Amino acid sequence: MDGTIQVSDAISDGLHSNDGIYIDGGKLNIVASSDGIEAEKGRIIVNGGEITLKVADDGIVASYEDGDETIIPDVIINGGKINIETIGSGGEGIESKATLSINNGEIYIKAIDDAINAGKAIYINGGTILAYSTTNDGIDSNGTMTITGGHIFAIVAKSPEEGFDCDNNTFKITGGLMVGVGGATSSPTESVSTQPSVILTGGTAIQIYSVLDKDNNEVLTFKSPVSFSTLLVSIGSFSVGASYKLVSVSSVADANAFNGLYLGGKFSNPTVTSSFTLSAMVSILGGSIGPGGGGGR
Repeated sequence: MDGTIQVSDAISDGLHSNDGIYIDGGKLNIVASSDGIEAEKGRIIVNGGEITLKVADDGIVASYEDGDETIIPDVIINGGKINIETIGSGGEGIESKATLSINNGEIYIKAIDDAINAGKAIYINGGTILAYSTTNDGIDSNGTMTITGGHIFAIVAKSPEEGFDCDNNTFKITGGLMVGVGGATSSPTESVSTQPSVILTGGTAIQIYSVLDKDNNEVLTFKSPVSFSTLLVSIGSFSVGASYKLVSVSSVADANAFNGLYLGGKFSNPTVTSSFTLSAMVSILGGSIGPGGGGGR
């Protein structure tokens, strides 16, 4: 609930519980040779605090998967600041063997494996999230994925892995600001989504890109640390039937920046990369589609 806890060099997990872990506040700094925070047979709930993890396996993991239906290995994040780095052969940043829900908070993950992964479903309802995987998917659900809010930047460095991946399952978008870069992406499911999205051809590392509306007003701006062949963008200000431009810019000033995702600000020297019209709730105009939600045109 409070205080500062430093785990400097755990030979195995930094913080481990059989039945559940609940974090409401304080500061938790962990360096570990295995998982950072693991609940073996229960939930992990983070309501606040500051968590910094540098680990050789998973960062935060609710790991139970042996079939006892009375044990629900969910991860629920309602707030706080979370910074996770997996190193060496590495693992996943945040993993739930059941459902993973993010309702608020500030989350930065750089992981060797999936940055965020869940066995059954992922729900993102708020928060500011950067999920960067150097070898696998940015955000990966083995079941469904539902996004209703938040500012989300999902990045993968290795083609053909995906910024957003939910296999052949429903990918529902009803809100939020989303940027996904990678070798491919799951396609949002048009029949259940209420916020427009577009899939475009990719771009180069470290270049700043901005989406502008027909009046050259900024919609969103981002800078990827890696080159990518597929770009997924979705934001509440998108309108079906409206036209937009993807431009490269030389710099951004006066922005609220979060690890390459720029919220607001003033950009300089825009050069048009492509122009596009949102012809449907999901407009697929370039890039590669993985085995995701499907739908759109």
